[in-house]
Amino acid sequence: MNNLSLRQQPRDQKAPIIQASTDSSILSWLEGTGRLMDRDIPIDPALLEEMDELSRSLIGSDDTDYDDEIEEDGDE
Repeated sequence: MNNLSLRQQPRDQKAPIIQASTDSSILSWLEGTGRLMDRDIPIDPALLEEMDELSRSLIGSDDTDYDDEIEEDGDE
């Protein structure tokens, strides 16, 4: 196997320190190899309105009716 990333060192010797290249980062590598792409996904306004309505109904629910039912059950 000919892999330049793999090196064999004797166990009784310290492994050499690999110098990090400071001129590149993972982000620049992804951009350079074409693996980082923008996510320009068009959003349907009707779907956005439906999601907004759903979140308002979940977050803004009124629990006073439920609280009244609990008090009525406790009075009996």
